Amino acid sequence: MKANTQVIFFTAIVTLLLLSACQSSTQQDTIEIGSILILTGDGASWGIAARNGMDMAAEKINQEGGILGKKLILVHEDDGSDPKRALSAFQKLTDINHINLIVGTTWSHTGLPLVQRADEKKVIMVSPSLGVKEFNEGSKYLFNIWPHDYLLSEELAKQVYGKGHRKVAIFSAQQVWVKDQTDAFRKEFEKLGGKIQLVVEPDPDDKELRAEALKISAHKDIDAIINPHIQAADIIAKRLKEAGVKVPIYSVALDNAIIQASQGAMDGTIFLTSLTPSLDFEKAYKEKYDMELDIGADTGYDAVMLLAQAIKAVGSTDSNKIADYLGSLKEYDGASGHLTFDGKRGVTKPFVAKQVMKGVAMTID
Repeated sequence: MKANTQVIFFTAIVTLLLLSACQSSTQQDTIEIGSILILTGDGASWGIAARNGMDMAAEKINQEGGILGKKLILVHEDDGSDPKRALSAFQKLTDINHINLIVGTTWSHTGLPLVQRADEKKVIMVSPSLGVKEFNEGSKYLFNIWPHDYLLSEELAKQVYGKGHRKVAIFSAQQVWVKDQTDAFRKEFEKLGGKIQLVVEPDPDDKELRAEALKISAHKDIDAIINPHIQAADIIAKRLKEAGVKVPIYSVALDNAIIQASQGAMDGTIFLTSLTPSLDFEKAYKEKYDMELDIGADTGYDAVMLLAQAIKAVGSTDSNKIADYLGSLKEYDGASGHLTFDGKRGVTKPFVAKQVMKGVAMTID
């Protein structure tokens, strides 16, 4: 019996050593990049688009021989637009998978809680769609390759004023991203001489939004509505239509999923967006996935390509070296267009104006 126990023990030890050796060999032959994206629930269209773009980049990199002769492996995690799940995903990727290069998060409310942890652990994070400066300016290890959204809202104010609107209502919300857009629009619009007649901020748990729509419809002295609350933009459009609102509606960064969900209620809406994919990338994306490209796809692709470029340039996956390399970049031409780095790990680039026509976002002058 004692001999059998010793054999079993010896076999277990050998097995563990072999598994450890295989894992070590695998790690030596691969480079892993993680992601924390919204893959289910509200905002999933952005996260799925980013994941698809990342997968396209990894496929191209591996077809061309990998990075430093090693195969690139992507490890995707779903935060479900929940800050707690984003934290759990971060801990899994860093503590269990031992990954120090992450693409994500998708939105601000899941990314901002990770700023301090990423800084403490020296983990590189490159967001494909998070639009607030507090993320990338919070640590030398954090980068945004989607321009800060307040820039769009400032430009929107100029365009709305330029179209002759002087008295507007804003359908805002209590979320940090929406409040940033509201504040940016208000500041620029009032500086130009316009007036904000009404701002409604529904509770985050209010999914109906009827009361707010009725408040706006009852206010007769407005000539346009600004809707930066894109997470609920489809519902808002429906409610404003039900309330009989006829004035023009303007927004920023609308996506295909929201437009389709509005069931035609968004027709006529004009919005600005930083989604400016190259024609070649857009064509390749449509051919591969048989779907329209959405926010996050081109920047998800560029995030992986930038990390690969950094690893090759510094000759390792050392996060300090990669942070210094990425932080030194001035410009980058990628699938998402021509990026100009602002010196604080964020970027700027040209935007486009679009109008929803028969359920489709069409580029306008």
